[in-house]
Amino acid sequence: MMQLTQDKDELLKDFVARFNRTKLRIKDLQMSVVVTSMMSGTRSRTFKMSLSKNPPNMMHELLKRRDKYVDVEEAYLITKSMRDRNESESNKRKIRDEPEPRNDKDK
Repeated sequence: MMQLTQDKDELLKDFVARFNRTKLRIKDLQMSVVVTSMMSGTRSRTFKMSLSKNPPNMMHELLKRRDKYVDVEEAYLITKSMRDRNESESNKRKIRDEPEPRNDKDK
C-alpha cells in the first residue's frame, strides 16, 4: 500500500479508486495503515493536511472526506477550463479586431 502514489496528472478521484481496488485485495488492513498510505500517496496537499489533522477512524469517514476534496478538485478544473476558454476567445477577438498595418504605398 505504501508504494501506491498518485501520478502527476492523475485526478484525486482516479487515484482513490485505484487505491481502493488495491486496499480490497488486502485482508484485515488496519485503518491507521490505510490513512497513512493515503497521506503518503496523494498529491493533494489539502486532502493530506485534512487527514493528518483529523485522521478518520472508519473507512466511510475517509470516503466521505475524499468526496469533499474530489468535488473541490472537479469544481476547480471546471472553473479553470471555463476561464481558459474565455481567455482564448478573448484573444481571438483581439486578433480579429486589430487593424491591419497600413502599407505606405496606399497613400
